[in-house]
Amino acid sequence: MTEQAVSNGDIQVPGPTPHTIEEKLTAATADSQNGSLDRPSETAGSTADCSKSKAPTIPPDEASTFEPGENEAEEYSIFPRTTRTYLSYLLGFAMTLSTLTATIYFPLIPMLSDAFAVSIQDINLTVTVYAIVQAAAPGFFASLADTTGRRPVLLGLVALYTAASLGLALNRDNYTVLIALRAAQSIGGSPIPAIGYGVAADVSPTAERGSMLGPMLSFCNGLSAVGPVVAGAVANSTGGYAWVFLALLIVSVLSLVLVGFTLPETARGVVGNGSKAAKGIGRTWWWSYFLSMAKGEKRGDVEGQAALPCPAADEREQPRWKPLSVLASLRIMLHPDAAVVLWTVASSYCVYYTFQVAIPTIFDEIYGYNDLFIGLAFLPGLTGMTVGGVIAGKLVDYNYARTADTHNSDPVPNLDGRGSQLGNFPIEAARYRRCEPFLLVQSLLIVGYGWAVHFGVHPAVPLVLQFLCCALSTLLSHTASTLLVDIFPDNSSSAYASGQIARCGLSAASAAALQPLVDAIGRGWYFTVFSLFIGLSGLCSVWLSRWKGMHWRQRR
Repeated sequence: MTEQAVSNGDIQVPGPTPHTIEEKLTAATADSQNGSLDRPSETAGSTADCSKSKAPTIPPDEASTFEPGENEAEEYSIFPRTTRTYLSYLLGFAMTLSTLTATIYFPLIPMLSDAFAVSIQDINLTVTVYAIVQAAAPGFFASLADTTGRRPVLLGLVALYTAASLGLALNRDNYTVLIALRAAQSIGGSPIPAIGYGVAADVSPTAERGSMLGPMLSFCNGLSAVGPVVAGAVANSTGGYAWVFLALLIVSVLSLVLVGFTLPETARGVVGNGSKAAKGIGRTWWWSYFLSMAKGEKRGDVEGQAALPCPAADEREQPRWKPLSVLASLRIMLHPDAAVVLWTVASSYCVYYTFQVAIPTIFDEIYGYNDLFIGLAFLPGLTGMTVGGVIAGKLVDYNYARTADTHNSDPVPNLDGRGSQLGNFPIEAARYRRCEPFLLVQSLLIVGYGWAVHFGVHPAVPLVLQFLCCALSTLLSHTASTLLVDIFPDNSSSAYASGQIARCGLSAASAAALQPLVDAIGRGWYFTVFSLFIGLSGLCSVWLSRWKGMHWRQRR
C-alpha cells in the first residue's frame, strides 16, 4: 500500500496507515470495494481531522497493516481475557441471588407455616408469587439494560434484593409483608441471569462465548447446590428462619460491593466494544484508567496522556429506552427462528425443574427420608447442573470452531460496534452440532428414573440418574440459550429474558400436571410419557432450527 502524507498545519500524518480498529475495518472495506490495495484509504482525512496540534508525527515504520478477519477477539471487544475471566466469576456469584433464593427457601416452608400461623398452602402461595414475578421481571429490566447499560441496572437490582433480604430477616409475624418481600426479592434477583448473558455477549466474540458462559454458569450452579443443605442445617441448628435470610443478606451485600467497585459498563449500545468511556454511575475508576492508558499508548501521545477519540468512534448515538421496550422479549418469541430455539431452552430446563419438584415426594413416600436427607437428595441434580454447565461452555466453542473450519468462514463484528454479522454463517448448525445423541440419552435416562422409583430400587440408582439427567438438561439448555443470544446480538439480555419466560411457563405447567398424572398412571408411566414428549419435541426443534433457522434469521 502506498503512503500519502496529509498536511494539517505543520503536522504530517501518514494517510493510509490506520491504527484504530475502526480505521482498519474502514480501510479494508474501502480497499475491497475499489478492487485495489494501492489506492490511498479515505480514513486518512478522518485521522487528520481528529488529530490535534500537539499530536506527534507517526513514523511510517510503526504503522501496522490490517488483513480482514485478523484477530476477531480484538476487533469485537477490547476487554482483555483476564478481565473476561474475572467477569465470568463475578457474574456467576451475582447470579446466585436468583438461583440460591429459590433453592434455599424450600426447606423453610414447614417452619414458615408455624412461624406465621398459616397453612402450608399459604406458604406455597409465596412460592407461586415468586415464580410469577420471576417470569415477568426479566423482560422489563433486560430491555432497560440493553439500552441504558448493564451496570446501573444491575446495581439497582442488587440493592433492591439486599433491602428485601433485610426486611425478611426482620419480619416475624406479618404474612402480607412476607409475600411482598418475596416478590421484591424476585424482582431484584430474577433478571440478573439475563444481564449476565448480556455481558457475556458484549465482551466475548461468538467463537469464544462458551469459554465465558461455562465458568459463569457452573460457578453459579455450584454455589446454589448447597442452598437446600445450608437452609436445612441452619434452620435445624438455630430453630428459626431468620438466619437463612441473614445469610442471603450477607451474600447480597458482598455482591453489591463487588459489582459497585469492579464491574465495568459493557453494553455495546453504550460503550461500543469497550473503547468508549461510560458516564455517570456507569464509570468505574479502574476501567477508566485502563482506557486512558490504552488510548495514550495506541495514539502515541508523547506526553503520556490519552488523545481525544475520533467522533465517529466515540460519539455514536446511544439507543434510548422506550416504554414499549419492555415487550422486546415477547416480540422475540414471535420470530420463528427464535421460537424453535426457545422450545429447546424451555423443554431442556423443564427436565431439571420437574426433577426438583418430584424429589421431596419421592424420597419421603418411597424411601422415608427426613427433611435433612431430602435436602441432601437435591445435591446430585444440582451437582449435575454444575458439571453440565462446564461441559456446555467447552462444547459450544469446540463445535463452533469445527463448523467454522468446515465452512471456511467466520462471523465478523459490525462496523458500528454492535453485535456480529452472522450473514451466511450456519450458527444454528454450529451450536447444535451432534446434539441428537444427548437428547436420546437424556430421554432413556428419564424413562429409567421413572421405573427405578416405581419399583423402589436402591436410592443410589435414582440419585445417580438425577445427576446424569440434570447434567444433560443443563448442557442442552445452555447450548440453546447461547444460540438465542447469538441470533439477537443487539438485544442479548432481552433474548435471554424471552428464554426465561418460556422455560418458567413450561416448567410451571409441568409442575402443575405432575402429581395428578402420577396419581392417574403411576410414576413409571408418567416419566415415560414425559420423556417421549421432551425427546421428540426437542429433536423436532433442533432439526427445524438447522433446516430453516438461517433462512428465518436472514428474512427478519
